[in-house]
Amino acid sequence: MMHEGTPMIVPVGALIMAVTAALSPSLVFGEGGARRDVVRQAAESTEAERAAPASLSKHATIVSRDGQVVRKGDNGWTCMPDNPGAPGTDSICMNEPWLNFMDALKNKKTPAITQVGIAYMLQGDRPTSNTDPYAGEAKAGDDWVEGLGAHLMILLPDQQLLKNVSTDSKNGGPWVMWAGTPYAHLMIPIDSYPLQ
Repeated sequence: MMHEGTPMIVPVGALIMAVTAALSPSLVFGEGGARRDVVRQAAESTEAERAAPASLSKHATIVSRDGQVVRKGDNGWTCMPDNPGAPGTDSICMNEPWLNFMDALKNKKTPAITQVGIAYMLQGDRPTSNTDPYAGEAKAGDDWVEGLGAHLMILLPDQQLLKNVSTDSKNGGPWVMWAGTPYAHLMIPIDSYPLQ
């Protein structure tokens, strides 16, 4: 029981808890709260998983397009969601050699391909040049690939194995993309391409 004139002593921790509880969640966690990040990460994971068969993607590491690990996997595969800033749908799941290849491509370095690289893009891909890995738009005379559906991409340590494979993306079967560059790889359409 408190007597009049006796100061009330409140532990600092209790005071902080009381003030925090009185504030709205948006003031404590920011506009939208931490929930927005959880929802975004769940959406990125779902979208990334669609790039490959579920038996593979549900155990893969999920990485956001800005390089942040959304979920750590345990099977050596990495999946990324679609890039919302690019046309088309380009979510991808890849093994370690393909991940190293993507890093070399991004940084304009020659990739060191020592093992077979495999990447799934079961949701399709964004429009791209079949001849120039860095083309941002279609140019006259270029073999422009657009409307490509589900496909696999294969890297081979010995690019000589690609020399007798067609480079025509519209041939109705597998073809070599970016032939004659260090980034040459085998494209294997699963959906008909071009569309029949």
